[in-house]
Amino acid sequence: MSIDCCFFGFLAVPPDARTSKAGKPWVRLRVGVGKDDSLQWISVSCFGQAATTAATLKKGDRVYCEGTIKLDSWKGSDGIERHTLAVAAFKCEQTHKIGRAKDRRTSDDQHDSNDDMAFGVAS
Repeated sequence: MSIDCCFFGFLAVPPDARTSKAGKPWVRLRVGVGKDDSLQWISVSCFGQAATTAATLKKGDRVYCEGTIKLDSWKGSDGIERHTLAVAAFKCEQTHKIGRAKDRRTSDDQHDSNDDMAFGVAS
């Protein structure tokens, strides 16, 4: 069973770009969703245009994903049944940058003459 989903999160590790046997690119992401005790890790596989976009992301980037989510189950080598959330994404985009990753504006972009005059600054 699979369910359509969309969510915001952050990348835990850099994207893992791969090529399928058919020669098409795809990217695997590990996305953290939530905070503190409610943090969930989601394995996201991006295909098509989403893979091209996802390949440019970096660890720590905030992302928005849309796709199909499902619960994967398996038995570990210790015999315990394990579960994980997996998403096949058809859309994956960077949402915004914060802190050190934030784009810096050049000094020319910071002020124009109208802004300077509004604050009584002479050029």
